[in-house]
Amino acid sequence: MNRHLLALATAAALASPAIAAEPTRLTIYSGDFDAVARSGGYPANAGHALVDTPLAWDLKAGDNSVRHSRLPQALDASSVRLEPRGKARVSGQRYDFALADQDALLRRAIGQTVTVEQAVGTSLERHTGILLAAGNGLTLQLPDGRVKVLSGYASFELPALPDGLAAEPGLAWTINAPAAGRETFDLSYATGGLAWRAEYQATLRGQGKACRMDFDGAAMVANTSGMDFKAVGLSLVAGQPNRVSEGGYAAPMSGKAERMMVVADAAPAPEASGEYHAYRLPGTGDLPSGSVQRLPLVDAASGVACERRYETRSPMGEWQPPQPMIDPNYNRQEGRQPVIANLHFENAKSAGLGMPLPAGRVRVFDGKDFLGEAALGHTPAQAKVSLALGTVFDITAERERTDFQLDRSGRTMTETIVLTLRNAKDEAATVHVREVLSRWTDWEITQSSVPAKKLDAQAAGFEVAVPAGGETQLRYTVRYRWAPDVRLP
Repeated sequence: MNRHLLALATAAALASPAIAAEPTRLTIYSGDFDAVARSGGYPANAGHALVDTPLAWDLKAGDNSVRHSRLPQALDASSVRLEPRGKARVSGQRYDFALADQDALLRRAIGQTVTVEQAVGTSLERHTGILLAAGNGLTLQLPDGRVKVLSGYASFELPALPDGLAAEPGLAWTINAPAAGRETFDLSYATGGLAWRAEYQATLRGQGKACRMDFDGAAMVANTSGMDFKAVGLSLVAGQPNRVSEGGYAAPMSGKAERMMVVADAAPAPEASGEYHAYRLPGTGDLPSGSVQRLPLVDAASGVACERRYETRSPMGEWQPPQPMIDPNYNRQEGRQPVIANLHFENAKSAGLGMPLPAGRVRVFDGKDFLGEAALGHTPAQAKVSLALGTVFDITAERERTDFQLDRSGRTMTETIVLTLRNAKDEAATVHVREVLSRWTDWEITQSSVPAKKLDAQAAGFEVAVPAGGETQLRYTVRYRWAPDVRLP
């Protein structure tokens, strides 16, 4: 390390920066919101943000020692870059995280002159000398050469901070300036303890395909980084860049949170940010540590076309077998299966939306009645959205396998399934049934009480009308075939 950096001892001995006229830019990436918001001031590696701030110093010609100490507790020291705008050159950089607590002070003060106060009865005695040892008490060499051991003490006093300690964590640089004058730099670094997610509300009216939706979205921004960001320009990025987890951030230290309000009164327009979308909030505002703030994100849209569906799925997963599953007991999962209320809509201008929707939580209401909530992934414009809201109380489905036939010589097998759908509502309902045909990849619906539709390579779909206060049975038979060279288990 450069000898000038090794000589840095205390904050008072270093040049203090002046913030340049431009505001600090804070870019927060989505993801880890719950971990950051509930961290209680211990952000560890949760959350990710980039800080870009201008700094300026009055430098003398030659080498200068400068310091910046207004930093978040979860700073990633390896990410720090100080870029000069002029001809000055950064020749050394160091991150000081050793704080001046009592034990650290005593360890670093050995060999220095200290003044110790010791309680004797109701009075205090002061002893000044060179600190020889610190542990179970203090050992001093007095000015007359005597050695005094103090087993207990009330306080001690140092003329200055020992080398290598600072009153708060900070960055120190050695800067070489070709001439005296004011130089401006751009400081950038990454930090944890900051995260955000989208929070949406959908209010529905109407049923089925006649559904219409009022939709709006806000950004919930959490800051437990240990630093108050004041008068910053804020950008929210919908995306999580890959990061190497071994790097880590600095260990968090305790801090006092100050509560302030952020300044933002309009939904920002999304713009490209590498492979992601960024939402740059207008103006500047404050983002205090220890806060969760709600900011405008998506302008409210009214009358968005949507569809409310009742859906039920077979209990078999989407697993594809390596050979025909000829065991009669395979897929014999019978009894009740849930019917789920779902909300479908298209994120398109034609439907009343058509903007990139960052990942977050959607809370859905029917008027003032809460229907449920669901997680929404990052959703580009023109994408279709399907949200599962919860299990329906008044519509049930009961499954039964009524027949299975295996014809080894004919290389076929058939299976018959009966699904009984019951509706206790006062109005008729349509239930969308998804059946995963999981015994083999080559299948065909040969008989069905309700028209079947091939949904994909493994599933068939049925739209079953169920009368109010009544029931409907869906009965279908599926036939599987396999080629001569396919081996059976």
